Amino acid sequence: MRLRNSLFLYFLFFFTGSLFGQYLPSKNYTTTDGLPNNAVRALFLNSKNILWIGTENGVSRMENGTFSNFNELDGLGHNSCWDISQDTNGNMWFGSYGGGVSKFDGKKFTVFTTKNGLLADRTRKVFPYKNKIYVGTEQGVSIIDINTNKIVSPKVPPHKDDFIAISLFEYLGEVYFTTIFEGLFKIDESGIVPKVIPVVMHKNTYSLGLFGSTLYSSNEGFIDKFDISNIKKGDFSSSKFGQSIVWQYARDKRNTIFAAAWGIYNPDGGLYRIENDKMIDVSEYFGIESKILLNVVYDKNKDILYVGSNDKGIYEVRLDKMIDYDLFDSKYIIDFESLGKNKLVLHNKGISILNPNKTVLKSISLSDFKNVETDFLNKNKNKIAAQYRESKDFELNFNIPASGIEFYEMVKNQNSFWIGSNIGIFEINSQGKIINYVPKHSLKIGFTAKNQFIETIPYAGVYVYDDVYHLKGKHYSKFEKHTPQDIVKILNHKDKTYLLSVFNGLYVHKNNQFQSYLADGIWKENKFKNITVNQKGQLILSAEFGDVFIIDDSNSFKVLKTISKKEIIGNTILFLEAYKDFIFIGTEKGINIYKNGKIRLIDKEQGLKDCVITTSQIFDNELWLGTKKGYYTIDLKQLVQEPITVSKLEISNIAVNNIPIKKANFNWFRFTLKELIFDYKHNSFSIDFVPTGHAIANKLKFRYRLKNTNRWSPYSEKTNLFLPYLPYGKYDVEVEVSDLNAGKTTVFKLLKITIKPPFWLSLWFVSILILGILGTSFHFILAEKKRAKEKADIQKRIAETKLEALLSQMNPHFIFNAMNAIQYYIISNDIDNSLFYIGEFAKLMRKTLENSSRQTITINEEIDYLKTYITIENMRFDNRIDCEFQISPEVDTDFHEIPTMLLQPFVENVFVHAFDASHQSPKLIVSFNMISENLLQCKIIDNGKGMNDAKHSIGHKSKGIELTKERLSLLQDPIVNPITIFHDKNIGTTVTIRLKV
Repeated sequence: MRLRNSLFLYFLFFFTGSLFGQYLPSKNYTTTDGLPNNAVRALFLNSKNILWIGTENGVSRMENGTFSNFNELDGLGHNSCWDISQDTNGNMWFGSYGGGVSKFDGKKFTVFTTKNGLLADRTRKVFPYKNKIYVGTEQGVSIIDINTNKIVSPKVPPHKDDFIAISLFEYLGEVYFTTIFEGLFKIDESGIVPKVIPVVMHKNTYSLGLFGSTLYSSNEGFIDKFDISNIKKGDFSSSKFGQSIVWQYARDKRNTIFAAAWGIYNPDGGLYRIENDKMIDVSEYFGIESKILLNVVYDKNKDILYVGSNDKGIYEVRLDKMIDYDLFDSKYIIDFESLGKNKLVLHNKGISILNPNKTVLKSISLSDFKNVETDFLNKNKNKIAAQYRESKDFELNFNIPASGIEFYEMVKNQNSFWIGSNIGIFEINSQGKIINYVPKHSLKIGFTAKNQFIETIPYAGVYVYDDVYHLKGKHYSKFEKHTPQDIVKILNHKDKTYLLSVFNGLYVHKNNQFQSYLADGIWKENKFKNITVNQKGQLILSAEFGDVFIIDDSNSFKVLKTISKKEIIGNTILFLEAYKDFIFIGTEKGINIYKNGKIRLIDKEQGLKDCVITTSQIFDNELWLGTKKGYYTIDLKQLVQEPITVSKLEISNIAVNNIPIKKANFNWFRFTLKELIFDYKHNSFSIDFVPTGHAIANKLKFRYRLKNTNRWSPYSEKTNLFLPYLPYGKYDVEVEVSDLNAGKTTVFKLLKITIKPPFWLSLWFVSILILGILGTSFHFILAEKKRAKEKADIQKRIAETKLEALLSQMNPHFIFNAMNAIQYYIISNDIDNSLFYIGEFAKLMRKTLENSSRQTITINEEIDYLKTYITIENMRFDNRIDCEFQISPEVDTDFHEIPTMLLQPFVENVFVHAFDASHQSPKLIVSFNMISENLLQCKIIDNGKGMNDAKHSIGHKSKGIELTKERLSLLQDPIVNPITIFHDKNIGTTVTIRLKV
């Protein structure tokens, strides 16, 4: 009988939950939050409770609500990550679909593929056991020793299809795995070589879940349930249940088993709960929209379920029921009221009456409201025309259909509920029946402390009715200064009725009179939107975009407390509620819980997914919040419990001058307790710390100071301190943690740092330094005079060599040859060549004079100069000499500069010594290329007779070359062999010049 009752209650709960769409709100993380891809293939919680995510575009680590991503550029073997695990040494392992497996030790990746002995590069599972990682591939299982990285691959039994090892588990010291097409196998490692032993042969297994001795084996469209202890005895019987294809299982601390499913070809995927050999779809209950779920893991410390989808990223579901959400068929919630133990919910489709289990007992539809209006009009046509159409009210449109009804609010007075709408005002009795209709159009209605009906009329004042049914009352003109205008809230408290104006401040009705606190100068605040009363009888008011005020108006008006808008998290105040000593301030950011000057924030992290609240109401120990799609109910006892917060900060890493602190790295530091002592050279610190003891990491912020006399740094969400170039001295580093979830700030003494002063600040060193400075100064004066003289001599010699180079370029022999050539063209009556020659000669003279005033010129300018010179000289050879300039792409001819008058002497030697009249195909090449970043190489190559022959025949040594060598030694830092000359009588001469640019 007890079992039957339990099952009945279970199915009743499930039925009502499914029917009304009640669920625990989840948080969805996607690429917009930092995920590298929305196709999530793997989820894993490591030993530090950090969530790792494998996607089709790399791996991500979620810590403190932020994502750190890794991909192939960081060393990951392949971006398509299909499974994640951690070995007993703390290394992370990532199985990929195409790139083998990757091992991550926290600093670098080590990749294992078929080249290293892996059976296949397409891997499905990585499973840790003892000192090994078992890798399920598409061709079997490979075993990796985590210490030696040695790979052993047991021989797989004969098979028809791919031997895809898709899931592994350990039972009683033995490792089992299953393949998709062949069944369950065991790895026998008792011998030298591991062996694969068949256990249960059956087709189509997509994942395994072992809980106690119960083994769930996912098949196509159902689950096979085995008893692993029976399997070891040879009993392979199983029971079948469920639907879809389950890809991963997880169990929470309540022993509830969840299954992530995707039907591939059937739209029956989602998140399921397994109970009594049934799969119950809880996707809607948890707010999970995706039907392609591949992963589910459970964080027992935070009581959170992480669900991975192949199309919508990750869902984070808080399994505690502090905040519950009811979709309520996506109805727009307008107002709540209580009816005994039941609740009335006013929404855009009418009114629903809910029992304590939130099951709908009765509904009043839009048609019901319209029918009441229609019946009234049919009975009172003449009365309507005479009494209402000439009133000061907004004229009612009696032709609005039921579907066009808009509700404004619900007001409870004595045993009735009054509903304001665009078709009139309705009264509902305690049995949930519409009993009266008043053809009035008012955006805000209410009652006085004496139960008089208040009708506010936009632009026309206020009516107060003693008898609203017969419309007997008094009208207050808007032209009277105390008449309420632009009213948005009405509240009765003791013997007063408070009316809030969005533009004209606070009004009070007492003893049949209105009073404006603004007009009488009692309170200058003029904008209000929300009002409530706390347990002490004090009023709490707020504007929509302003401060929150706590006032006492019992005897004389007094503002007791102002909560500044700067303290409130959010810009727009949507509601105010009071519970015990707490004030709930609802904004677009969530619920600010205020008490004794401290504020906590409840938002999407705790399940408040939709913070756009339309209405609020407290019933006993529950806070009801309406939204545009359903409503929240919040357990106030649980909400106001003292939350846990950060209990300590632990230092995880310290780097000094970018070098992590390890005994192998340093032998000159001392680390005792929480103190570091370093010399002055090691004064830049990077300190990573880990907060522990808190509930929600995303709500922590940190700031620090080096001494208690220093100012605090700005708040940051990073758990790292970077302290660069600290001066010598003693520092007591403190970190203040602000926990928005707990509403607390806690200061922790993190670390003491002592930087020793440099040795040069000691007395003995200062004395020696002063004597040294005096001696050095005297020596420097003498040396400076010597350097000045040497510099003057060098500059003088540079000028002399430059002048000599100019004279060598303008030597009489060259000018004489030029004049003879011009004379020859004139005598030969060759006007064109004579004019051309004169022009080129004049250009050469002009460039020579221009360049003589400059220390360096660009390579382009040098090339132009050489081309002009070569043109003149080549005309004497009847243009027989083929001249070519070769410039490497890395040479920037407009940027790089070389000394002036440098290359011409070497080119001149070619025309003077290299060729005679009998030489066949004479050729001259001038090339420029970079042999390093700052070293330019220039070559002057000819195919004439070698320099030795030339010297032997002419007995001449070029003065221009000697001048060039001397100039280079003066103008630039010494280079080994800046000028080299190679000559061969059969090949020609090559002059190589190396210059710093």
